[in-house]
Amino acid sequence: MTIARAGAILSRDAADADPVLLTRGLLDLSLKRGARLLKANAVAYDGTASSVTVGLEDGFSIEARHVVLATGYVMPDIVRPTAQQPASSWAIATAPQADNLWPGQALIWEATQNYHYARTTFDGRIIFGGEDDHGLIQPDARDAATPTKVRVLKERLTALWPRTSSHVAFTWSGAFDTTRDGLPLIGAVPGSKNIFAAFGYGGNGITFSLLAAELIGSLLSGGSSPLLDDFAFDRDVSG
Repeated sequence: MTIARAGAILSRDAADADPVLLTRGLLDLSLKRGARLLKANAVAYDGTASSVTVGLEDGFSIEARHVVLATGYVMPDIVRPTAQQPASSWAIATAPQADNLWPGQALIWEATQNYHYARTTFDGRIIFGGEDDHGLIQPDARDAATPTKVRVLKERLTALWPRTSSHVAFTWSGAFDTTRDGLPLIGAVPGSKNIFAAFGYGGNGITFSLLAAELIGSLLSGGSSPLLDDFAFDRDVSG
């Protein structure tokens, strides 16, 4: 039995990773290359002078020529994007079913408006997620909607892969950010001199993060790119 879709694009340039281990590995590599790691939460930013001062919650501060914000869904108050759009998402994990998995541990992503994604785990489970909702962003509302969302996810998974076991072992949900036009938020922070930010919202964060590193690196060395107009924090998304 095959996946119940008319067609698909198979790309071999894909992988999955433990995000915590990956982050720790990147930080270790950065330290070996001369970076300094300060373990403190930033609570204030002052980009009005020739250098940027970042205030920390322990009372200390950091001064730098440039600051790049890559804070994920924790957006500082100085960043006020016009295109940001919060949403909620849900996911399920089945019981182990090693005999019912599709081959090759392929990562599946459906490029539809109400997209779904699926992957398998080393212990034989299927993780299936999606059912994003821009109207349910408060925790109580998200929790109340979870039983319905889980039921729909089970139905969608069965329709995609009829061999799957219907037993769901784990369910969870969470908040995340998208943009109204599907493009990331990359570039200079308006009103804050020498402060830049990289927010790869929209479900393509890994690709957008690489693009952000290249674009912001070019900015810091005096370059520019026409892409920055499309990714600007204050871009017009009314149309």
